[in-house]
Amino acid sequence: MEIYNFPLTILSYMEIKRINKILKENLHTIKYYAVILMLFSVINVAEAETVSQKEAKAKAQQFFNQMYNEVTAPVKYVYNGKRLTTDRLFTPFYVYNSPRGGFVIISAENKTFPILGYSRKSSFDPDKLSEGEKGWLESYAKDIEMIRYDSREPEEAVKSWENYGEYISEILEAKYEATDPKLSIEESEEILEEILDDDTYNESGKYSMFYTPAQWQDLIDNQLQTDGDVAIGYINWKNNLTPATIYGKAGDYYRIRLDRLNTWLLRLMPSEYLGDRMIAGLGRLSPIDDNIKEEEPFEYIESILAEHSALESQIRGVAEELEVTQPIVRGIGGGHYEVTLPENGKVAFIYSLTGQQLGRQTYKGTNVININIEAQPTGFYFVQIYGESEKPYGIKIYR
Repeated sequence: MEIYNFPLTILSYMEIKRINKILKENLHTIKYYAVILMLFSVINVAEAETVSQKEAKAKAQQFFNQMYNEVTAPVKYVYNGKRLTTDRLFTPFYVYNSPRGGFVIISAENKTFPILGYSRKSSFDPDKLSEGEKGWLESYAKDIEMIRYDSREPEEAVKSWENYGEYISEILEAKYEATDPKLSIEESEEILEEILDDDTYNESGKYSMFYTPAQWQDLIDNQLQTDGDVAIGYINWKNNLTPATIYGKAGDYYRIRLDRLNTWLLRLMPSEYLGDRMIAGLGRLSPIDDNIKEEEPFEYIESILAEHSALESQIRGVAEELEVTQPIVRGIGGGHYEVTLPENGKVAFIYSLTGQQLGRQTYKGTNVININIEAQPTGFYFVQIYGESEKPYGIKIYR
């Protein structure tokens, strides 16, 4: 269930689990993933691939020519990942095998980095993909599906496409560092499940939703250098977890043990903007660097959500039936938020990312409070709310 991925609806993992239970037990005619299907049913699918299969084949051929330092035999097109997208509407990427050995995954979207993954040794067989491998590729497909409707211009990705030869050289010349994974897939899954069951996840720093992809990669790199491997997972649209273990890297590409070992080297995320469905077994982390630009919400998706306010009201009604154990934040639009607390609210303080207090709002006799930051510049803000019991609740919102 992807409720928490949209900027207008932010729920904890535990609240999502309770919503799932309500939907399954009491609302048999509603499938929770209908939200996603209805949203994307109005999307203009004419906005398809920006990288054609012909162009992708040329990029794949160039990759292997540079890898082998000679003009190699023509590459073979073997997979496109279309089945991993919503209603199989478009192609997210192309996979090519080289007759000399190895494969490369070329993105079908020029707002992402050109190469999502590769192997110098093994060929790619779509008929023998494990469930874990399918799950990781699905994470690429879903992020590419979303990035197509983001209005921002990705500088690094554009530079990679424009200077493709140099981009390949950086990939192939990157120092390779890896050891045998110490964490089994079962151990990684156990670590990740503990994180998902933790009601204080928003304080743990173990969710990629709180970071840009570059920040998230830095955190993974630090943990990898310290411990030798990292438990990491991807949560798909149906709220299923794909556990994995990172145990090595070469530049921006990682050796990732999914449900079996392979020779693949994969990016954590395909773009420089998106990737908010990952969790990792990281230690308690320092605050986000204020100088690094935060992610912005999708203007296109926001407009769709506005058009489907009736459907969102249904989901809101279900959430209100639940026993609230921590703040539930709902974006109303225009810098206005509605926060449901487990007790009556007393006062809320609004802070910038630098810690500057920007406002103070008081409340009396209600556990549903309103936060207004419409007068503030675009960006992220922290809100510290105190209930009648003086218990503090911290949330992060976006203007």
